[in-house]
Amino acid sequence: MRMLYFITKIICLPGAYIRCFWEHLTCRILRLMVEPVGYIRMDEACGHTEHSLPSTQFAAYLISTGPGFMNFNMGLAFFFFGYLNIKDMGITPWDSVPLFILYVVSMYLGVSMLCCLFPLTEDILNYWSIAYGPYSKEKGGAKKFRDGIGKTLGFPIALVTRLGAFLEKNCIIFFLWVAFLIWRFAFT
Repeated sequence: MRMLYFITKIICLPGAYIRCFWEHLTCRILRLMVEPVGYIRMDEACGHTEHSLPSTQFAAYLISTGPGFMNFNMGLAFFFFGYLNIKDMGITPWDSVPLFILYVVSMYLGVSMLCCLFPLTEDILNYWSIAYGPYSKEKGGAKKFRDGIGKTLGFPIALVTRLGAFLEKNCIIFFLWVAFLIWRFAFT
């Protein structure tokens, strides 16, 4: 399974690299220590930065969801730019070869970014243990109220992120995108 994960990350190299850039930038903003081992390497952290785990609830939430949110926005824009022009507008290589190539590359970049949305399992489990674990109950009026609102509003996103991290780790998201593209272009 590890080799399959690495192969899918290499196929989605632009998305993995850009997601890793966003993760590195988020680590720098949060002042987390980052190891200089590179973005693309042959292990389960391919496309992720090696960083220290944050100790506050906000920092753990941001490192788990922020880079994926940025990749989602960019990936959706690239994907729809290519997809709508090829599928809905009907642009073919016989209409314009350079535009068709641009749309195919744009759609590939979008799908590669959308396949690399979720953090490492350790990052989301760190947030989960800080926010919802047995040690999450602290004393203090305003801090407890603020953290309670953050926990409540962040729960659906954290739940989706935790599920997505599991699906991405097992290469399911990649194969769902492949199945979607085959269905849309071959059967409709």
